[in-house]
Amino acid sequence: MLDVSMNNLQFAYDKELVLGGIDYKAKAGKFVCLLGLSGCGKSTLLRLIAGLEKSNPEQLLVGGKPVYGPSLDRAMVFQDYGLFPWMTAGDNICIALKQKYKAWDKHKRKEVALEWVNNLGLDEDLYDKLPMNLSGGQRQRFATARAFAIDAPLLLMDEPFGALDAVTTALLQDTILELWQKEKENRKTIFFVTHSVDEALLLATDIVVLGQAPSKIIYIHSFTEETKPRREKLYTDPAVLDLRNHLTKIINDEIVEKAHRLKEEKANAVGAKPKNHYCS
Repeated sequence: MLDVSMNNLQFAYDKELVLGGIDYKAKAGKFVCLLGLSGCGKSTLLRLIAGLEKSNPEQLLVGGKPVYGPSLDRAMVFQDYGLFPWMTAGDNICIALKQKYKAWDKHKRKEVALEWVNNLGLDEDLYDKLPMNLSGGQRQRFATARAFAIDAPLLLMDEPFGALDAVTTALLQDTILELWQKEKENRKTIFFVTHSVDEALLLATDIVVLGQAPSKIIYIHSFTEETKPRREKLYTDPAVLDLRNHLTKIINDEIVEKAHRLKEEKANAVGAKPKNHYCS
């Protein structure tokens, strides 16, 4: 189990500040959903935790240690699946297992891979198919199986269901939640980026809303085991409905503010253009 600590975490792309000072600590075993407008830095934050972007070692700690690069104690699931297209779906799981468990032979790796194929509700006949021959939902299940198979204590999921239909999304949400809840004493810490308030309400123990870039946290809501919403109560529980409306209002206020700011910037840019003077 790993906790994640951010202390005034900042990050810029080409001198453009994306994260303007994130202060947050996720306790080990929490399921953190990140909400916010596109471009506010949600995916960037995940990439920093994963070690795919360089962070200030004093500003980001995972398990009490600075992040200097990718590690097998952190697994990531992307919206575009991240499966190697030239490998079978099953081999995509096995190659990750080979990196993590170097002493295992190929029979052991396949045995564990098939176990996770079954855990994710996949047909074993799909194991030897190339990713191009699978549906989007099947590819995402294999990507998720790979992440769970290496048993990383920290799981980072970047809009993993964003390109899937509603039914497939609901099935995968329930599967992820069930797998995470089963772990109990050694429960993974999960950071999950989403644009869906309902998805955050269903999955999260902690909902964190980021403001516009350069972003800071503008709202946090934490659930207890007793108050965490169930799917059947998402649209009937008055407390959940009030929270949904509150979260939606926060995000809509950000949209309105951003639109107003962009309009002002455009007007200022037009006004600042030099006028051309022509002599006849």
